This record gives sequence, C-alpha cells and structure tokens, in this order.
Amino acid sequence: MKTPRITDAQVDLLAERLRAVGVGRREFLKVAAGLAAMGPAGFNHRPADAAPKLAPGEKLAKDQSFRYGGGGWWQDDPTSHDFNKDLYCNGVPALFAGLMKFNADHQSVLYVASKVTSNSDGSQWAFTIRKDSKWSDGSPCTARDFEWSWKRQLDPASAAPYAAFLYDIRNAQAFNKKEVTDPSQVGVRAKDDWTLEVTLEGPRGYFPVLAAYLAALPAHRASVEKHADKWTEAANIVCNGPFVLETWQHGQVMVLRKNKHFFGAKDVVLDKVTIPIVPVASGALPYENNELDLTSLQTGDLKRLQSNPKTVEEVFRYPFPGTWYLIPQVTKPPFDNLKVRRAVAHAIDRANIVKVAQGFAIPAHAMIPPGFPGALDDPKIKAIQHFDAKLAMAQLRGTPFEGGKNWPKVTLTMRDEALGSKPLAEAVQSVLLEHLNMKTDLEVLEPRVFRERLWKQDLQFVWIRWFMDYPDPHNEYFDTFYGKKTTGKRQAWVNDAFDRELEAGRDTRDPKKRMAAYAKAEEIMQTDVGYVPVAWTVRYAAAKPNVRGIERNRQGEFVLEANIYVDMLPHLYMIERA
Repeated sequence: MKTPRITDAQVDLLAERLRAVGVGRREFLKVAAGLAAMGPAGFNHRPADAAPKLAPGEKLAKDQSFRYGGGGWWQDDPTSHDFNKDLYCNGVPALFAGLMKFNADHQSVLYVASKVTSNSDGSQWAFTIRKDSKWSDGSPCTARDFEWSWKRQLDPASAAPYAAFLYDIRNAQAFNKKEVTDPSQVGVRAKDDWTLEVTLEGPRGYFPVLAAYLAALPAHRASVEKHADKWTEAANIVCNGPFVLETWQHGQVMVLRKNKHFFGAKDVVLDKVTIPIVPVASGALPYENNELDLTSLQTGDLKRLQSNPKTVEEVFRYPFPGTWYLIPQVTKPPFDNLKVRRAVAHAIDRANIVKVAQGFAIPAHAMIPPGFPGALDDPKIKAIQHFDAKLAMAQLRGTPFEGGKNWPKVTLTMRDEALGSKPLAEAVQSVLLEHLNMKTDLEVLEPRVFRERLWKQDLQFVWIRWFMDYPDPHNEYFDTFYGKKTTGKRQAWVNDAFDRELEAGRDTRDPKKRMAAYAKAEEIMQTDVGYVPVAWTVRYAAAKPNVRGIERNRQGEFVLEANIYVDMLPHLYMIERA
C-alpha cells in the first residue's frame, strides 16, 4: 500500500463532509492545509521534537508551570473533555493524542500512528500504532481503542452530534442511522493491537487529515463503561495525551500535569498547566495582574497593552483567516444597476473603515487574506474596486441616482454576533453616506433568521464574513459564490464566466493553472461587483517574556492553540525571569 495523490474531487468531498457536520467558518479554519502538496513525506514523517532553545544567558526555570486563558479561551466551563462523543465539548485537547496531529503549518503529521499507508486510490487505509503508546494508567493504547472509540461515536445510542464527521468510513452512515445494526459491518477494524485498518465508502485521499482532527481522538473504554458521562471528571479520567487532568473545579479552574506515560514525555518540559475559567468581560486584566502567562486579546485590551512600555513587546499577531465583505443583491433595487454597485465599490474607504476595529482588521482588496494559497498581491486586482470618492459619484451619471439623489430605502443587514461586526458595519454606513449620500438602515438579525433570509436571497444589502474552512481558493470562491449551488447560496449574483473559472480551478492538478483560474474569477467578480471585499480579520495575543517554545508557521507568524492546531503545550517551556 502507498500514499496516493489527492484529487480535486476528493478535496471537494472533504469540504462537503465538513459542512455536513457543521465544522466550518470559525472552528475549522485550516483543516486541509497542505493537501495538494501532501505525499508520502507529508503523512509518514514526524519531525523530531526539538529540545528547548536557550539564548545566551538564559536558563530553564526550575518551576515549569504555565498559566493561560482569557480572551476567548475557556470563558465557559467545558461540558466535558470527551471529544470522541462531542466535538464541541470545549475540553482540553492536550489530554489526548490522535493517530495524526496538525503541525504549525496545519499539515497532518504522524502522532500515535508511526506509519500510515493506503491502497492505490485511497479507499483503504492502514495506521500502524506506536508500541510505546499508553494510557495514563500505564495500560497500552492500541488499535482496538481507536476502533471502539470511532464506533462509539457512530453508535446511535451515543447520540453524538457530530458523528457524521466519520461518514467517509464504509457503512458508518448506515450504522449511525440504524440502517445497519451490526457494528462489525462498519469499515474500521483492529487487525491486531498495533494495526488499524479503515475501509472507506470510496477514494478519500484526505482521510489522514480527518484522522488528525479532534473528532477522531480516542476515549478510554473501561472509564466510559464505569463512569458513563462522568468519565472525564478529574477523579475518573484516563487519557493518552501529553497531559493529565489533575484537578477540575467547575467554573473556576483546571490544572493539568505532565503525563509520565505519554510516549513523548521526555520531550515535554512543562510540569504543570493552569487554565482558569476567565469570563470574556475580564479582558486582559488577569494577564496584567500576573495571573496568566499567555492570553488572547480583545479589542479593548490591545491598544492599552501596545501603548504600555512594559507590555508592548509582549503583544503579537497570530493567524485567523477571515474576510468581511458586502453583498449588493443584484435582484434588489438599486443594486440591480451595475453602475450603482460600482459606485458602492469605489466609495468604500477601507483604510478608514478598519480604524473602528482597533487593530483587529486590515483593509481587504480580495477574498483571500495575505499568506494563504491564492492570495493576490496584484495591482490590477487592487485597482478594480479601489477607493476613489470622485469616481464613485461619477459612476452614478446617467442613473436615477445621479448626484447621490433619489435613493430608495436601503437596508444593510447583518447577523447578531460579536467579532467587531457591528462597528465595522456602521463604518461602512458612514462612508456610503459621506461619499454617495446613500443613507442606510442597519438591520441586525438573530443568526437563524439571518441565515434563512440570506439563503432565500431575501436581503437587499448584506454585511457578512467568511472564515476559512481550509486554505485553498476552492473554499474561498466555490463554497461561497459558485452560481450552480442548489443550497446555501449567499447571493443572487450569478456569472457563467466566473463559474467556468472555478470549474477550471477545481478540475486541474496544475498549481499554476489553478491559481490563474481563481485570479481570473476574482477579477470577473470584482468587475461585475458580485461582492465588495472590505476587511481581513487578524487576532492578537500577549505572552510573558519568560514563555518560550511558541511555534511559528512558514510565514514566520506565531501559531496559538485553536480548534485545529492543538499542539502548543508540548512545545512550551519557561525560562528564569530576568
């Protein structure tokens, strides 16, 4: 068996699978990163864990204790730490180790598996389990544990809300929906203690990517059978990751300790990790009061920490790829007029709009943020919808709205959410009023109502965002704007030439041809003003000067623990304070 090349059709199917289980936007930012480039080296190579790198004069701290949280990390108490049953339990991922894991570049690499192979078309996979893989009670963690865990997730009696994540496995969907009652018919089988064989519904070259995600983590059978839903309480839990759960005071704090039975324990430097449950309203105060060593920052805290000479060097940006944009609905007046749409595009003063985000957004000139596949740093693209107040007003000549007059009622609609959405929308309203004399009413809808009306193309003018599911232009363009979609369409705008470019990008393996097709698609969409890109999201965090080991990606950015990359804690270490 060998590792196959991943086809575009398989990537499409991955996207469909992820959307089907609700894994998207905010949570599954970069799940399939590196898919196109992944060959045997991508799956079968596990980089050696690096020893702490100390600068001249630095010493490892005697007390290897680390404290983190706040700013969105564990602002609420976890419902459990049982990812196998509930993908969004809000637990601590470092308690468990899957067959694969995501590295700082969000590529799937070996973890509990020491080797992964497949047949020629990727419809059957075999994972060889490390023989030093153990549970925290010292017992072996084997292929049989993964077989049982995945079938537990699929068992209808478990009522796991994201069981569909494993539907690529043969008969998994049928078993989950009670159409097949014999679990032995599900295509996952421990050939022996150290070999897990997985048979899929068809070719799935991306399956090792799924095996790296949280939903594929194992559960400890004896603990589940003895304690049921209480098995992840601190007194009961048996886990297989780099850390164990020492204490869990619900709603207050969790304390982790290094797992001495973890196969990579010799490379884990931290002895203790403290995770307080910090309400989001607390902001960065726990960090500033020296109660935390690392925290994610909210908008209100960033400026204060950056303006303080004592903390300015502690603040850094980290990847969070998302795009805010406008949809002028082409079936609703006045946006059924191309000149009006172009006027809007040129009236968007992005540099001024993003000021309200207080550093958490930067001006966008295309769909894909910088540093990701398909990002366009092309003057030709930037010029299509560039800000020019005079040109914006000039576009209205010959229309009923010449001179910025006679506008009908215009409603800008958004969903009710945080993320700085409303201030940005209000800034958009302001520049449209200033440069086009277009007065808009802002309508904020409950998310469910917003989605229903959006999909019906019932909204006149939309303020919306898209967070990457996986870093490929297919996700940014096909999954959002493809005109032939039958469900979940965000806009009424359809352009056959645009669709043909997306199909060309999907159906070829040639990277240059793919990127050229998506660049042309962006040009077509901006010229016809199917959308107006406004802002790219960014995120910030702060770390104390004695924290070391935060990994960087290929772009040189620090990468912090999130829903995909959960390998931060095993790399961290503390140095003596100066």
